[in-house]
Amino acid sequence: MNNIYKSLKVACTIVLAICVVTIIIQIVLQGILSWTIIREQLLYNIYYGIPLSLTVSWFFDYLDKQISWDTNPKLRAILGIIGTITVTMLMLLLLNFILWTVIQGKPVSHLWLKSNRLFYIIGLVLSTIVTSVIHAIGFFNEVQKEKRLSYELRQQKLSSELDALRAHIDPHFLFNSFNVLSGLIEEDKESAQEFLSGMSKIYRYILEQRNADTCTVQEEIEFAEKYLDLHRMRFEHGIKLSLEVSSSQESSKIPALSLQLLLENAIKHNAFDASNPLHIEISSNEEFLFVKNNKTSRKDLVVSNGVGLQNIRDRYRLLSAKEMEIAVTDNEFIVKLPYL
Repeated sequence: MNNIYKSLKVACTIVLAICVVTIIIQIVLQGILSWTIIREQLLYNIYYGIPLSLTVSWFFDYLDKQISWDTNPKLRAILGIIGTITVTMLMLLLLNFILWTVIQGKPVSHLWLKSNRLFYIIGLVLSTIVTSVIHAIGFFNEVQKEKRLSYELRQQKLSSELDALRAHIDPHFLFNSFNVLSGLIEEDKESAQEFLSGMSKIYRYILEQRNADTCTVQEEIEFAEKYLDLHRMRFEHGIKLSLEVSSSQESSKIPALSLQLLLENAIKHNAFDASNPLHIEISSNEEFLFVKNNKTSRKDLVVSNGVGLQNIRDRYRLLSAKEMEIAVTDNEFIVKLPYL
């Protein structure tokens, strides 16, 4: 019922528009306007326009159910244009038969008179033009719809992947923190209590950032300092941090918790103590945030699975076209994080 009402509404709008155009043409060509002309044009347009519009609308709906734009757009367009023209011409013949033969009592041969052929030619040309335009618009709208759908599905996929990557950070950090805490409990219970207090603050930050795709460089640096303070409770002077970040870059964005993964990576894969400390340097330029540490291989080093670095690399892939860069020398390990 709603479709019928909608089709009828569209048909009346088309009829009214055609009627207005016809009256304007009449005024331009003949220079006169009367209620007789207006009434005549209105009746003719209602008689021809509404049945034609409703029939074509029904044909479009039927064709859409049989052949979708998605599966076979070329066949849909060809059948749509040819079918609509055919239906329009058949409807014109039927309407002319009703008007001229049934109502006015003229013979059937009147339908084929040479003087009436122009009527059919005009109908054919108009239906061809209108149908082609309608199908062009329909095809364009369908293409745009597919693009929107594809974009929405891609965004949903990216969002799911980001959630999975962020979910990995929380248990990973917690597991490593408990390992550190267990070591401190055996060595220094007071330091263990301080570590536990600091860990709760750090974990609060992680929970706050877990749903964020990015955060500012300043937020990450503040977190990095607190994170390293925890490790200094155990390693004391074994870890040194140097910050050379321009104030103009503090508001730049990077993937949330990137520094935590990089610092954790540096601590995990290097041997250090007070006499041979781990030097971590965080600096910046206009394009990158640099995280650099010296390399001192551990004797008990377990082969890295690269999970932390891959996590950051994957998040850059999902958030932008930019890529994290890694430079390795004999003495240094450098990671370049581009701003988002």
